[in-house]
Amino acid sequence: MESNPFIVSEAPASDRVAFFKRTYLHVAGAFAAFGALLYFFFHGFKFEVVGRSLDLGTGVAASLTRGLFSLMDSTGGFGILIVMAMFWAGTYVAQKLAENRASRSSQYVGLGLYVVLEALIFIPLIVMVGLKTGGNPAEVLVPACAVTAALVVGLTVAVFTMGIDFSFLRVAIIIGSLCALGIILVSIFTSSPLGNWFSIIMILLMATVILYQTQVIKDSCETDQHVLAAFILFSAFVTLLFYVIRLFAGRRD
Repeated sequence: MESNPFIVSEAPASDRVAFFKRTYLHVAGAFAAFGALLYFFFHGFKFEVVGRSLDLGTGVAASLTRGLFSLMDSTGGFGILIVMAMFWAGTYVAQKLAENRASRSSQYVGLGLYVVLEALIFIPLIVMVGLKTGGNPAEVLVPACAVTAALVVGLTVAVFTMGIDFSFLRVAIIIGSLCALGIILVSIFTSSPLGNWFSIIMILLMATVILYQTQVIKDSCETDQHVLAAFILFSAFVTLLFYVIRLFAGRRD
C-alpha cells in the first residue's frame, strides 16, 4: 500500500501514469485468467447432436450445462432467477473483497473470485454459440472479441482525450439498468425470447457504463487502489463482451 495515496485525478502525472499502467495490466491479467478458465472448463466438451439428444462430452462445462438443463426442466423460468441471484450474490462478495483497503490479498481474492464467476456465467452462452455454429464457436467468438476490444479502446481514449466529465451518465445508467432488469423479468415470466434488439440496447448501456466507470476511477479511486479499479473495468468490459457475443450469435438465427 502507498503511504500517502492521492485521488488519481489530483495525483502527480507520474503517479497517474503508474496507476493506470498497473490497472490495465491487472485487467489484462484478469482476461488472461478468464480465457484460461474457459479453456479448462471446455476441455473434453462436445457440440454434437446424436439422434434427438445432445452429446456434451465430459468436463466442467458439460457437467454444468447438464445441471442447468436439469434446473430449467424442474423449475422453468425460476431456474434463471436462481442462477441470476447466485451470480449477483457472488459478485457482491467479490466486490466487497476487492474494496478491502486493509488487505491487498483480499483485493486479489475478490478480483479472482469475480473472474471465476464470469467464466462460469459465460458457459451457457458459449454452448449456445457452439450449437449455432455447428461446433465451431470461434466463428462468432473471434470477431466478437475483436469488436469488443475496438469498442473498449475507443471508449477509453474518449474519456482521456475529450475532456468531458462523464459523471452525468450515472442517472442514465441507473434508469437503463432498472429497465433492462424489468425486461429480463418480463421475458422470464412470459417465456418471450430476448431478441437482437435487447443485445443492442445492452451494448449501448455497457458503453455508457464504461465511460462513466472510467471517469469514476479517475475522480474517486486513490493511486493505491489499482486492483479495485481493475475489478471495476473488467466487470464492464466482460459484460460488454457478453452482449456483443450474444448479438453476433443472434444474427445466425
